[in-house]
Amino acid sequence: MLRLPFYLAILFLLSIIGCSSNHYYQESEASLHTSGYYGLLDHISSYYPYGISLNFSGYIVGIEETSRRHVLDADDVLLIDKSVFSSGHSVERFAKTLKYQLPFVSHIVRYEGSPYGEGNCALYNLYHYNGSALIDPCNDDKRSMPPDCDNYSSAFNDSWAAMEILKENLIKDLDTNSYTHLVVAVMGLDTAQEEAIRNYRSIISSIRSNAGDSFKPLFVGITWPSYFANRWFDPLWEVLAYPPIADRADTLGLTWVGVLLRQVVMPLSERISVSVIAHSFGARSASMGLCVGPVIQHERDQGIKPNNLWEVDNFIGLAPAFSMQRFVNEDKLFYENVYYRDYCPMINRFVFTASDHDGAFTALFWTDAAGDAKVMKDYCSQEHEVTVSCTTAESDGSINNFTRSANITYIDTSNLMKFSMPGTHGGGHSDIYRPQIGKLLWSVINDTQK
Repeated sequence: MLRLPFYLAILFLLSIIGCSSNHYYQESEASLHTSGYYGLLDHISSYYPYGISLNFSGYIVGIEETSRRHVLDADDVLLIDKSVFSSGHSVERFAKTLKYQLPFVSHIVRYEGSPYGEGNCALYNLYHYNGSALIDPCNDDKRSMPPDCDNYSSAFNDSWAAMEILKENLIKDLDTNSYTHLVVAVMGLDTAQEEAIRNYRSIISSIRSNAGDSFKPLFVGITWPSYFANRWFDPLWEVLAYPPIADRADTLGLTWVGVLLRQVVMPLSERISVSVIAHSFGARSASMGLCVGPVIQHERDQGIKPNNLWEVDNFIGLAPAFSMQRFVNEDKLFYENVYYRDYCPMINRFVFTASDHDGAFTALFWTDAAGDAKVMKDYCSQEHEVTVSCTTAESDGSINNFTRSANITYIDTSNLMKFSMPGTHGGGHSDIYRPQIGKLLWSVINDTQK
């Protein structure tokens, strides 16, 4: 009879111990409400700027989320571009959630890829202790660090400055003529920042192992709060987490992922080939950002339309977690009610992968995710308004009869993506880091140099 009170007492003591943690950035985390185990995972690289880092030159953009009242002053107006509501009923629903929760850019780190992490620095960083951070600022730009960690009521609006700083630095990078491709990457569900950075190292290195000096990427990796709560309920967790994380991914696409892709990256496409590599829910967020978003506006950008010359050469969705119905301009009951009008003309080529060994979508009976092999086979059996090419990949990563002129290329990767990666779920869903996958990725992006 005493067991339950005893266990409750233990849990209470553990909670007290947890609350007494004295983190270096605890004041900033308390003000932003980004503390707690899962909150810390979204900016863990701020604590380990040399231990958790890219091993090549590039940027990591950390996006986090908190209650609106913590990052936007009550008197500030959130500008919404309602014209994007025409892309489906759900778009307006996602925009309404911004009344309560707001994503914001918390940090942007530049990695030099040098031994010992020499030269790694922060372009933008909300996390500091009395003005001091564990990573040096890249310059003395007053926009890069807020002066007071007790009040972050301007953090949402300051994210526009973060995007501008990133754009300025990418332009300087291009001016050196040292890069062959601009690559933006986004990971999916339950990918903590440390894991995402590890994954980016693996993906880019696997491409480089096939391409050699022909591939010198200017890289931007995005990390985001892809954990919903905890992992106590596996495998039921994957089913419970899908709807809220799906909505979060879409909302990020309509906010800072969309701003980064549309307003920072796409203008650079006149100078360098741009490819987006996105996995699972990352493909959902990135495609929403490019094909619909952003829904948020800066006052200086009202009425400005993208240049028709801006484009993304390749959008590579590795086991993408969004419905192929997004390309169909009609409402259907129970579908996502988001539409990529005219097959998203700013993307020259979509490439999607799906494998029979991917078990991530098995229990999600209500979805028709593009990364589901059953959906792929059904989609490939139909006629479409655009050119669709359906092909297969071999176990060595080669693509059979790859048609580069197709608007959408579906690659059956059952022969290739079939192994379970340690620490992941869903069978071959996360088998995307081996050199053979790098060969497939290089085959896709190799012909688009400018």
